[in-house]
Amino acid sequence: MTLVRVRRGAGVALAVVALGLAGCGVQPTGVVDAGEAAGGLTKGLRIYFVSETGRLEGVTRALPISEPAAVIKLLMSGPSKAEQQTGLTTLIDSGRFDVTGKGNRITVRTPDLVLDPAALDDRNRTGQLVCSLARARAVLDERGRTRPDDVRVTVIPEGGGELGPYVCSDFLK
Repeated sequence: MTLVRVRRGAGVALAVVALGLAGCGVQPTGVVDAGEAAGGLTKGLRIYFVSETGRLEGVTRALPISEPAAVIKLLMSGPSKAEQQTGLTTLIDSGRFDVTGKGNRITVRTPDLVLDPAALDDRNRTGQLVCSLARARAVLDERGRTRPDDVRVTVIPEGGGELGPYVCSDFLK
């Protein structure tokens, strides 16, 4: 009787191993080419506001723009009510801004604004300008080849002295 139990146990174990080796019946296939990976920018413009924790956060704006300088007005108008309720604010709330540029180089003159790169609020102010302007420039590229970090933004505050050139990722760390 003991020999019968051992044979049954061995038979059950053999059946379990055979089922495991057989798998679920799906046969392996070769490599399937599914085309290029998704890429490019999301649609619409993203401008950057400051969160309660002091970090920059991008929000989408579907408003059409014709030049990067147009984002300054959007920054000055601040976040929507819903965005304010999530803790977002703008540090670009007044002043004059002169935005010029060619290709992927943008210069922002802020004659009414003194910026201390070591101060958190001033760093976030600069980041709002850099990231929003870079994103606008990338969105305006009709060929769709410009990424925000391809755009170099130099900020010249009151009193002169250049800050940058910066790329957006300098401020999203």
